[in-house]
Amino acid sequence: MSSEIVQQMRALIDQIEYHRKRYYLMDDPEISDFEYDQLEKQLQQLEQKHPEQVQPDSPSFRVGSGIAENHPTVAHAQPMLSLENAYSLAEAQHFLKKAEEAVGFPLAYCVELKIDGLSLSVVYEYGVMVRAVTRGDGQVGEEVTRNAKTIRDLPLKVADWSAIPHMEVRGEVYFDRQTFLKINQQRLELGLPEFANPRNSASGSMRLLDSAEVAKRGLRMFVYQVIGPAVGSDSHYANLQALKQLGFPINPHTQLLEPGQDLEPLLNQWETFRHQLDYETDGAVIKVDALAYHAEIGWTSKFPKWAIAFKFPAEQATTQILNISIQVGRTGVLTPVAEFESVQLAGTTVSRATLHNFEEIQKKDIRIGDWVFVEKGGEIIPKVIKVLTQKRSGAEQPFEIPKTCPRCGSAVEREEGLVAIRCVNLACPAQVERKIRHFASRNAMDIQGLGQEWVQQMVSKGLVRDVASLYQLNKDQLWQLDRVGERWIANLLGEIEKSKQQPFARVLFGVGIPMIGEKVADQLVEVFGSYDRLCQATVAEVAAIHGLGEKVAESLVHHLAMPETKALFEALRTAGLQLEAEQREPVSAEDLPLTGKTIVITGTLSQWSRTDAAKLLKSLGANVTDSVSKNTHILLAGEKAGSKLAKAQSLGIEIVGEDWLALWQNRKNP
Repeated sequence: MSSEIVQQMRALIDQIEYHRKRYYLMDDPEISDFEYDQLEKQLQQLEQKHPEQVQPDSPSFRVGSGIAENHPTVAHAQPMLSLENAYSLAEAQHFLKKAEEAVGFPLAYCVELKIDGLSLSVVYEYGVMVRAVTRGDGQVGEEVTRNAKTIRDLPLKVADWSAIPHMEVRGEVYFDRQTFLKINQQRLELGLPEFANPRNSASGSMRLLDSAEVAKRGLRMFVYQVIGPAVGSDSHYANLQALKQLGFPINPHTQLLEPGQDLEPLLNQWETFRHQLDYETDGAVIKVDALAYHAEIGWTSKFPKWAIAFKFPAEQATTQILNISIQVGRTGVLTPVAEFESVQLAGTTVSRATLHNFEEIQKKDIRIGDWVFVEKGGEIIPKVIKVLTQKRSGAEQPFEIPKTCPRCGSAVEREEGLVAIRCVNLACPAQVERKIRHFASRNAMDIQGLGQEWVQQMVSKGLVRDVASLYQLNKDQLWQLDRVGERWIANLLGEIEKSKQQPFARVLFGVGIPMIGEKVADQLVEVFGSYDRLCQATVAEVAAIHGLGEKVAESLVHHLAMPETKALFEALRTAGLQLEAEQREPVSAEDLPLTGKTIVITGTLSQWSRTDAAKLLKSLGANVTDSVSKNTHILLAGEKAGSKLAKAQSLGIEIVGEDWLALWQNRKNP
C-alpha cells in the first residue's frame, strides 16, 4: 500500500514540476492556474492522509511550512564576496585591461544584468534542496530554507544531481514590478506602511519567520553561479546555459563577449531598455568567462579581481517641492503626494511623487518649499528619498496632517496600530469615483468609454452614487454631461447593458472588496458558487482555500457582513447582474465533438493565449498535449510554428489555424 501511495505522490510531483517549468521558466503554460492549483491540492490531500510518506522535494513546501522561531546563522562553504563597482565606462574598461594584463592575452567575458535584490545561496544534496542561506556579511548568513522553498522559480529537486553529494547555486531574489505594486496596494488597503522599493521588500520578505506569508508574496529568483563537482564546463556562460536546461531560472539577457569585442554598445543598450523590464536592475556584472583564469587573476580581501559591477547612472534628480496634495483612494486611504518642479527621470518627465503616508513626511521632515532628491526606476512611482536641509532658507512650511477629508470635508481617522488615515465617509466623491473606475475597468466589468472625465462629471452632478447606480442611468441624465453626443450616449448605455452578462467572478472583483483580486475572486466563485453561499462562509472556510489565508478571509467576511455591502449587492441583483456561477447541464464525454482527438498547439496565437485555447479545446473533449507524434490528430499552428509544424507535415497530420478555433468558439457560444 505504501509503495502505491508513494507512486501517486511521485506522479503528482512530476506533473506539478513539469507545469512549473512551463509557466515560470518557459512562459508557455499548458494548463490554467486553477488546474495547476488542483494538482497541488490533490498532492496536499494525499500528504495529509499519509504524512509519513511526504517526499523531500514535494511542492507543498512552496506554500509555507509554519513559523520559525528564528533564522540561525550558517557559514558559507565559499565566501559570498561582494563586487567592486565601476561607475563609468572608463572604469569598466580599466577592469578589462587589468584582467587581461594578468593572463597576458585578450579574454572572453560573460555579461549579466545586475538584479537589484537579495543574494542567496541554495545547497542541493543528492539533487534535493536542503539549505538556503542569505549572503549576510559574505562569510556568514541567515538560514532561510523554508522561505526559499516558496520561490516557484527554483526546482526543489534536480534529477541530474541525484548521485552528487553537494551542489550549490547562487542567485538574486527579487520582486517583479507588478507584484511589488500589488503588495503595496494591499498594504495600503490594510492601513500598513508601503515598502520603499522592491529590493528592500524582497530582502525583508526572505527574513520573515512565517513561510506561509512569504509564499503569498510571490518572490522570484535569477541564478548567476553554480559551484560543485557537476560543473561541466570551464566557461561560466556555458554553465549558466546548462543550469537553464536543468530547470533553473537564468536571466535571458545574459551575453558572452568574445575576446576583443567592444563592451560599450551592450552597456548602452541595457541602460536604455532596462526601464522596459519587469524587474529592477541597477547595472551589469562583467565576469571573466574562463573559470580556469579566476585563480590566476585572483582576489582582494573584499572583491574578486575577475568580476566587476558596472553601475548605471543613478535615476535621481534635485528639485523643489511646490505643494503637498492629498489623494483619496477607493478604500478612503489618504495618501500625500509631493508636487515639484518638473525633472527628467528614467526617460520620462515627472512632477509628482508619492510620499506614501504621513509618518513618512514626519520622519523625513519634508516641508513645502524644500529642495529634495527624487528617484524613479522604470514604472515604479517616483519617490522623495532625501531632503537637502542645507538648502533651507527659513521660508519652508511644515505640512499639517489633515483632520478632515480634502474632498468631502468628513472626519478622518487612524485605526489603532496602523499608519494609514482614512476618510470615514463611504459616500465621499473621491472614493465613489475610484470605485466606479475600478468596477468599469477592463478586468472587471469592462465597460468601454467610461473614462475618468465622465466618471468625475457623473459623481459631481449626482448622477451616480455607487457602482449599482450605473445601471439606473438613462439618456436624459447623460445629456447633462459636458461635451457628449448621441452616439457616445448610445454606446455607453449599450456597454452598461452588456456588462450585466459578465460572470459573477468579475462582479465580485469589480466591487472592490479589499484584498479580493482577480484570481482570488475566481477561486471564491469556484468554491462557493454564488453570492448567497459566499455570505454564509466563515473565516475558517475561506482561509482553507489554497493560497488565501486568514487576512484575506477576514477582509472578505467582514465586508460582506457590512450593511452597505449587502445593500450594494442587492441593488446589483435587482439590476440583473450575475451573482452566481453559470450552471451548465452536464455533458457526457462521448457527446463532446472533439472527444478522442489529440491536439497540439504551437507558435504564437494572435487572438488567444495558449491557456485559453487549450481550455476551449479541452471543454470540447480534446486531449491537448505538448509534443507532436504519430498519435496526434490535429496541430493548431500560429505564427513562427517552427519544428512542430515541420514534423506534423512529415507525418501527414491535419494542420489548422486560429480561424478553425474561432469556428468552434462560435459553435459553442452561438
